[in-house]
Amino acid sequence: MLTERGWGCTRAAEEAAAEVVREWVELLGGEGDVRVLRDQLTRIAPYGPIRPAW
Repeated sequence: MLTERGWGCTRAAEEAAAEVVREWVELLGGEGDVRVLRDQLTRIAPYGPIRPAW
């Protein structure tokens, strides 16, 4: 079970990842293009988000 600090780190990582994706949306021209990119990358790494192992 994560501590409050652990949850804080998890939220911070999710927020940082969301900021990167927002930048991709701007660079690629729209959310649809980012969705296509995500779908293509999922074909390479189909197991989804990394989850804590504890």
